[in-house]
Amino acid sequence: MGALNHAVQRRPNPEPPTGRAPRRVTFTADDFGLSPSLNRAVALAHRHGLLGNASLMPGAPATTEALALAKNFPGLCLGVHLTLIQGRAVLPPRALPRLVDSEGRFPHDPVRTGWRYFFDAGLIPDLRRELRAQIEAVLTAGVEVWHINGHLNLHLHPRLAPLVVDLAREYGIPALRSAAEDWRATLALAPGRPLPKAALGCIFAVLSRRARRLAEAAGLVLNDHLFGLTHPGRVTEKYMLGLIPLLRPGLTEIYSHPALGGDPALDQAAPGYLRQEEFQALTSPRVREALQRGGIEVTTFREAVGSRSGGPGHFSP
Repeated sequence: MGALNHAVQRRPNPEPPTGRAPRRVTFTADDFGLSPSLNRAVALAHRHGLLGNASLMPGAPATTEALALAKNFPGLCLGVHLTLIQGRAVLPPRALPRLVDSEGRFPHDPVRTGWRYFFDAGLIPDLRRELRAQIEAVLTAGVEVWHINGHLNLHLHPRLAPLVVDLAREYGIPALRSAAEDWRATLALAPGRPLPKAALGCIFAVLSRRARRLAEAAGLVLNDHLFGLTHPGRVTEKYMLGLIPLLRPGLTEIYSHPALGGDPALDQAAPGYLRQEEFQALTSPRVREALQRGGIEVTTFREAVGSRSGGPGHFSP
């Protein structure tokens, strides 16, 4: 099944119309390491499906297992999912008394935490030290790291983006996620909660523009488009089949949070996510066929970096 399935992904895109970039898409699973169920879904969706990238949470409870899986799947393009909210720190609590509680947990409220990180400049040294520790925790495990992003996309926060870009350049991590989503396309496919979707889409479009300037100046590679931000936990087969005809020229990242089933860690993190349906979408023959019919190339951040630098890229789970 594996060789036949991946033939679609290795097939080069048809020649695009003159003056137009080809349409490429890369699929990412976030929160790698959060639970065994999510880890197994990543491995299966990579082996038998369309998943090319995974973003690993350095301080998550099942990170050791996730790293072992990543070593068994060298074609899986691994990234660091920097976590400064709704997760655990890598450094001990005594080293970050103003950032975490006695058990090393970051705050849960994204709005309050975002404002605190913005206005309290005294937190910046501790934030930098923890970001550095998270990156080093992944690199010292002996895996290649190709991209970087943040839990809840907090890596685009005005105070954090300069730190993340500097650290990516320092540690040789070549790609960064931009979270500029065409929220109007998402709203057309999933019309519920229009005001929160529009607000979130507009906020992250602004944050992504600023971060893109910093990242491009540092020589990093970014995706051109993104989906998964304003309809989180619901990147299902139906949604993907509606989305594929709307994909625009350039590189689109579609991220989701697949799992084979629920467990306490996943239920606590995001109880409303349709994780099994997201896994089914990543392994769906109908999604694969729709991409093939549309002449859309499935790629990874590794390949995107290789094509930008002129080096060879390959997709070989």
